[in-house]
Amino acid sequence: MATAGSIFDKESTRIEEILSKQIDTILPTLDPIWRDTVVSSQGVGPISEFSRDFQVNKLYRTGMTGVIEQGAGAQDFMLYGDPENTDLGARLRRNEAVNSFPDPMDGAKPKTFRLTVPMRAMYTILSLTLGEMQMDATPAVVGDVVAPILQGFAQNLSHTLCNYWYVSQNTSYKLGDIATVTHYTGTGATGATTTTAANVRSSRITLTSGEYDRFFAGQRIDIYAVSSGAATGNRYNGGASARKSVYVAAVDDLKGEVILVSPSGYDTLPAATNVIVYANSGQVDGGGTIAAGFTGIAGVNSWLKSTGALLGSEAISVSGQGTIDVDTHPEFKSFFKGSVGVLTEHKLRQYLRRFHAAKSKLGQTIDSLVASDGVWLSYEAQKIGQYQIERSGNLSNLNKEGSNEGFAFTFEGRTYKGHTSQYVEDGTVYGWKTSGNNWKRYVPPDYAGLQNMSQADSFVPFRFVVPALTGLSSVKWPYQNAANALTEAVQMPGMLRMQLIPDQPAGLKLTGVTTDTVYGD
Repeated sequence: MATAGSIFDKESTRIEEILSKQIDTILPTLDPIWRDTVVSSQGVGPISEFSRDFQVNKLYRTGMTGVIEQGAGAQDFMLYGDPENTDLGARLRRNEAVNSFPDPMDGAKPKTFRLTVPMRAMYTILSLTLGEMQMDATPAVVGDVVAPILQGFAQNLSHTLCNYWYVSQNTSYKLGDIATVTHYTGTGATGATTTTAANVRSSRITLTSGEYDRFFAGQRIDIYAVSSGAATGNRYNGGASARKSVYVAAVDDLKGEVILVSPSGYDTLPAATNVIVYANSGQVDGGGTIAAGFTGIAGVNSWLKSTGALLGSEAISVSGQGTIDVDTHPEFKSFFKGSVGVLTEHKLRQYLRRFHAAKSKLGQTIDSLVASDGVWLSYEAQKIGQYQIERSGNLSNLNKEGSNEGFAFTFEGRTYKGHTSQYVEDGTVYGWKTSGNNWKRYVPPDYAGLQNMSQADSFVPFRFVVPALTGLSSVKWPYQNAANALTEAVQMPGMLRMQLIPDQPAGLKLTGVTTDTVYGD
């Protein structure tokens, strides 16, 4: 900047202000592990498998059939013939058919049972204004206006699907638990601190398990109290009254903080241990109280079960059929181990050996291990004491310090790819199968007129619905105010219908794993 009083300062009005013609839009990238291991190997379930209500019924049978017995119990007549033969003098004999085959009715035959998987949907809306479209058409305006809005919406869809892969159906599909929180009277975590819920305009929070990649600026969220890890009671941002908007304003991944903006404050002041969920993701009554729990597109935590039913409370039972309890059908059970502590090579061998010792006869395998960076760093740290610097009369050499990229663990002829994800809660390791198109994406058939969104990733089955409703080609519909008067805004409603269903649900989940995660000051 020119010094005050200098010729550049005095003649500043004559000097042209040059703006960059390119505006960089910063958006979150998807978890590369989810994209590379699940999406890239994902199959597509056939439409012919949908039943009424767009449910998918997967049929299973397990158990051996027939009767097998040892020949000794019947005097080995299959080897030597029936021993009950009678001599009739020196030249004749008479056969006796005494021994017989086992009773064929004594054999067991497997019953067919089914898993009924419900379809899940998200409904969306996006707005544009004449002012924004006019700016987009004006040559003097720097950068695109409408394109970044559509790009941000497409990325919001992809990021939401990625989050639902990791969040747990058992805990209300929560994005995270609040560890610490400070509330402010100004937006952007500025102004005075406050303990009055109605005066809060922003909050600075930290997360218990460090899953900061699940959050990004612009997300709409709700906050609830917690019971057994799940959301419960009234919504803090609009319980007895209408819902009050809360947004993610910023995420500081280096420091480990999320800044929330709440323009209208809260009904109840959020505090430590409260849970953060997607906005309106739970079924609530008029007072904001949870009425029927939370639903969502099934992710890995909906399928990895060590007890209870696959899909948990979202499993559908009709006339005693439709659900699979892993205690009754242990071939679907996943290997869980809690309070692992420091994950060592020997422990990892133990866990993987137990899984494959139990599951190999069923043809079930694991090929991917996923954890946060703190878990893998701790895993490597405990091996440091095993290293040595080979001198052999030479000077010490530190030219090749550090670690190679990637993680691969080979045991008994199987190689497991280890991946790092910041979407995974710290202290947890997942193991699942991706090969053989194990995970399949089921999407109901489109009806005539629906339009997709070119900016969305190919695996995101999003559709704009206005063309199907109007028979026109435009995805826009006028927006009217409370007095039903036309405004300058248009709305673009849409929907996303999808479910993820694996052929092999069984996997591995380790919890309570020691981590080596560090955040900045």
